[in-house]
Amino acid sequence: MFKVFAISGLCLVLATEAANLGCKSQSNYSVDGKCPDGQVGVGGGFNCCDKADVYEIDSYACRGESVGPALGGICFDGALAVADGECCEAAQAYDKNKK
Repeated sequence: MFKVFAISGLCLVLATEAANLGCKSQSNYSVDGKCPDGQVGVGGGFNCCDKADVYEIDSYACRGESVGPALGGICFDGALAVADGECCEAAQAYDKNKK
C-alpha cells in the first residue's frame, strides 16, 4: 500500500513541475482540455501549442520591464510569460539556465 502512495505522490510532483508551460508562438484554445496531435496543453490546459514552441515559464526572466500580467501563463502575441507571472516582450525574455 505504501508503494501505491509513493508512486502517486511522485506522479503528483512530476505533474506539478510540468504544469507551468508556456508557448513561444501563438496558442490555440483546447477542446475539452484536449489538444490535436503534435501539440501540448499550456496555460493550465486551456490552450494548445506546437511541441517545438513549448518552454518552462519558471526558467525565463525579463531583462526589461514587464508589459503586464500573464493570465494563466498566456501573454499577448510578441510577449512571453516569465517566472514572476508577468509578460515580457519576447526580445527581452531570456532563459535563466543558459549561460
